Amino acid sequence: MIAAIRGHIWRARPGHGIKHLPAGMRRSCNRRKGCNLLKRNCVAIALIALLTLSLMLPAGCGGGGEGGINEVVLGGPLLQDSFALYYPVSAATAARVPAYTVSPDLAGVVGVNAANIPATLRRTLSVQGFVATAGTSDSIYQAYQDTAGAKFVTVDALLDAFHSLCAYSLRDAEESRLAGDLQGLVISLYDTIERMYRGSEGEVREAALGDLAYLAVAAGLLGVEVTVPNEVAGMVTGELALIAGHTGTATSPIFAYSEDYGSYVPAGYYADTADLQGYFQAMAWLGRMCFYADPGAGPGDIATGREMTRQALLLVCALHAAEVDGESAYVVWDRIYQPYSWLASYADDLNAYTYTSLVREIYGGDFPLSRLEDDALLDEFISRALQEQAPLIVSMAGEGESVYQGSPAFRLFGRTTYPDDYILQELSAPQVPDRLMPRGLDVPAALGSDRATQVLAEVYGEMSYEGYGENLQALRGLFKNLDPAQAHSNAYWSCLDILRLPLKPYGEGYPSFMRTAAWQDRALYDFLGAWTGARHYDADFGGSESAELRDTQATAEQGYVEPCPEAFARLAAATDVARRGLGERGLASAPVRERLDRLYELLLELKAMAEKELAGESLNAEEYAAIADIGWTLQYLVTFPRGEGVEASFVADVSMPVVDEVYFDENYGEVLQEAVGRPVIYYVIAPVAGKPTLTVGAGYSYYELIKAADGALTDAAWLDAVESGQLPEMPAWTASFLQ
Repeated sequence: MIAAIRGHIWRARPGHGIKHLPAGMRRSCNRRKGCNLLKRNCVAIALIALLTLSLMLPAGCGGGGEGGINEVVLGGPLLQDSFALYYPVSAATAARVPAYTVSPDLAGVVGVNAANIPATLRRTLSVQGFVATAGTSDSIYQAYQDTAGAKFVTVDALLDAFHSLCAYSLRDAEESRLAGDLQGLVISLYDTIERMYRGSEGEVREAALGDLAYLAVAAGLLGVEVTVPNEVAGMVTGELALIAGHTGTATSPIFAYSEDYGSYVPAGYYADTADLQGYFQAMAWLGRMCFYADPGAGPGDIATGREMTRQALLLVCALHAAEVDGESAYVVWDRIYQPYSWLASYADDLNAYTYTSLVREIYGGDFPLSRLEDDALLDEFISRALQEQAPLIVSMAGEGESVYQGSPAFRLFGRTTYPDDYILQELSAPQVPDRLMPRGLDVPAALGSDRATQVLAEVYGEMSYEGYGENLQALRGLFKNLDPAQAHSNAYWSCLDILRLPLKPYGEGYPSFMRTAAWQDRALYDFLGAWTGARHYDADFGGSESAELRDTQATAEQGYVEPCPEAFARLAAATDVARRGLGERGLASAPVRERLDRLYELLLELKAMAEKELAGESLNAEEYAAIADIGWTLQYLVTFPRGEGVEASFVADVSMPVVDEVYFDENYGEVLQEAVGRPVIYYVIAPVAGKPTLTVGAGYSYYELIKAADGALTDAAWLDAVESGQLPEMPAWTASFLQ
């Protein structure tokens, strides 16, 4: 039987699972292959950092400047662990669509004769009211622009716009503010910890020395000059050498546990400049390496837990004592932490918010550093920290075998984790003996899809594996009873929450095309495509001209919105969190703010249209015009004008194909990859203004591949396969609607 997630030891496999941070914009980069095209620059940057540090090592740490710190005052602001408050958007979901019929020859269907649809598609259309076919456009918005006829606005199209806009927003914030914030934060923390080192003695002094080593690595990666004490100089240079070499799994000289140094290869736009490469590596270091509160029960483990917790407490105290250009370092840290926490799906590790609260309770708001010598108080702190709400999925240290894996830990920043990593792990060996490779369908099945469970059983025979059915049911129960707050805790969880909605079967009152088994298969297909896109969570920039919002058409063909108002409502609420979270921190540039506002407004408009459709009401001329213009509106949302934003060339990449590695089978050295190709085109006969009308929409495509680890596809290789037509076969169960 499956173990409860809370408190469960989560063991990632090499090359899959928890990704390094910042990962919000990563391109697929197979760590086993080493991303050779990037290595030269990365090695050069890290070696320069290493050389800079080694040249500055003094004979002793020395005094100079301000005196040592021997007392802590937590006088900083009281901050909440929240990007922005979540305000639900209500949606009316009662369905009262009048019944309508479609004749075998499609007679009476508005627009069908002008569409020039092949005979095979016409037959499927007449039977189930919709059909899908492979598209040739590079993006969803282009697919809408390239196809004639009344439009069918899919939830897919808006999810794609949401992810693209979030991706650009993060990059915009990084280059305009966060990169500078991180450098200032590291400098101020290092200076403050150095003064604590000079003002303390004993175990507190040793903890401060460890923190200096930890921060010196980040400083070196950022190209910041710091004076490193002789006692830890070798450790610092050792870490920088390992990061420079991308040598794979090795024991960390500073932390003495296993770390995957192949995770420090800058990917995507982070590889564009030396500054971004350093920023990427510093954030990866500060997010991957952690301070365990409870690494074990043995005498040595208890001592290690105390040492690491002292280090974490000094870092938290330094956040409150330090300033960055006259601003509290704690506020600056929050400004960096929260965008990644929400946009890049940080794990629920112990963080500065939790530790600040516990320090105030146990040590008070003003205390001498010497109190951290008190093991009884420290043990009380550790005990209280372990009682805090356990993370849904506990992230871990390096990706090699470590005795500390799964233990609660403090991280200065965080690491991207996905709940579906846990699902795939629990439904494969050794948890399910002999099932060496999971399937993408495991994810919607675990999230409650009966159709996914049926396909897994009847098409693939997965229920024959011992323990599979039991583990799947346990997962379904777990996610069914999930805390509602978890479902919208960040952009990724919000995406899964939205994608679950269309998986339910539709009954009386819904349009006839939605009441078919084929539509349930289509919902699964959409889930998997959108899930893959969300995991990849990427946008590359450069290559498409920006679009301006244009006036709606005076006369427009009357289209239809996918009648899932609750999905549009929840996506609107998530968009609202993004725009307020960025705006309240001064991280939304004018182009970003305008597009987030427009996306929010559009989602509310589409929700209202879907509600009217379900109520059997016709839309007005303005609403039909908005549907007709959806391709141009989507283009505006995901492209940015030259000369604005971070740099003049920032415009969204129109190419949609991406591939993501989601699982690694250690037994045979194979990887499971999920991929998105060019958008598929949907032909849907919808009841528009009381008349069966042919509408055309676009959405995600989806492919699943199993590759040898050394032959795993990169995004570039996958794009080549898409453009050359060398694609894997579609899953067998998609034949019900995809032709």
